Amino acid sequence: MTIQPLHLSGNSNGTYDLTFFSDGYTEDERDKFLLDAKKLTEDIVSEHGAMYHVAHLLNIWASFTPSAHSGIGTHDAPLPGSAFGLYRPGAELRGVYLAHYKVARAACAYWRERGRAPEHGRGGCDQPIILGNDGLYGGLGGEFTIITASERNGPIVLRHELGHSLIDVGEEYEGGEVYSGVNADETDHLHRLKWREYLSNPSQVRIEDAKVPLQQYPWYNLTRGHYTVNFTSSNTVDLHLEKIYPTGMIRFSLSSIPYPSHLLFTLNGLPLNLSTAFVPGWQGSLDRRWLEVQLPKGLPPGSNTITVELTTQGKDAEEGQGGKMLTSLEVIEYGGEGRFNFTEGNIGAYQTFSIHGRMTLRPTNEECLMRKVNSPKFCPVCRDGMEAALKRKIKAKARVWDSSTGR
Repeated sequence: MTIQPLHLSGNSNGTYDLTFFSDGYTEDERDKFLLDAKKLTEDIVSEHGAMYHVAHLLNIWASFTPSAHSGIGTHDAPLPGSAFGLYRPGAELRGVYLAHYKVARAACAYWRERGRAPEHGRGGCDQPIILGNDGLYGGLGGEFTIITASERNGPIVLRHELGHSLIDVGEEYEGGEVYSGVNADETDHLHRLKWREYLSNPSQVRIEDAKVPLQQYPWYNLTRGHYTVNFTSSNTVDLHLEKIYPTGMIRFSLSSIPYPSHLLFTLNGLPLNLSTAFVPGWQGSLDRRWLEVQLPKGLPPGSNTITVELTTQGKDAEEGQGGKMLTSLEVIEYGGEGRFNFTEGNIGAYQTFSIHGRMTLRPTNEECLMRKVNSPKFCPVCRDGMEAALKRKIKAKARVWDSSTGR
């Protein structure tokens, strides 16, 4: 096991150490691992990176341990001889799990102790990041930040999962289970929000009016046939026959569907134009992707139907790992007559709904990567929360250092 610095800001006892560990990289792929880890490091701490504001508090390292085989496991089985035993529960592009927890803890502890005693060499490890040699989406947060070397999704997952690990916050997007930390609060705390010092209009705090009539994770392989879901709009009409929620948005994610011509997405029998939802840099990719389609006229009141299916081109095209999946689907409706603030940069009280329908509040609309995972930045509340959390962690680390050295 070797280590190499990727970004240094100071001695280990005065910084927080993030350490990439290799999994599924053979001895011949050592240089590939270092290059992958370097690209990910540059993404987060470069001038326009999500963590540039705390780059001065971080040391980032790459620790290489060869695996016997290239890649990561699937169907609950890590590859034999893998350094830390990363695997997917199935073939789908979703969570990636760790089999060898004790080995990973020992590896991090080894470099942590080396960082405390620099006379024995350089190194450090406060937050381990297990980097799997896999070119497609996957990952997990918690004690270990687990990511893959996906060119497009690796940086997205790294930013989001480090947000969980370093700021110690829950989700901001709909359909999650944990909503906690500096970016979440209860509805009855509206006038004493955790982020009240950041509010754009502190004298007129209100809950922004939006509804989520549909949110689900289908993980449905469209090669089986079309996917149809019925839901009821929150819309009614007022005395002037105007919709109460006049605009909306459909947000969904896919995998193994590289072009808009491969998919027919209809709302109440009318096909939606997906051409702008497939961003240019992702054209042709079989990786997991996130798409948004605006509904400038909103939804009709009452029952609505969404149908998603493959076109002839889509059926005939190559199938990537995990199948041609509709992985998530969400519909949002926005209040009219100024009841919802779309202003970029506005900090207020926006609703978020858990998988159980419980509502909490978040600071911004769509401006934080803890909500919109493919966003490149944190909102000001999370950004400052990360800096404050890192400073606390570094102080605690220094106290441990001082007590262990008898200072």
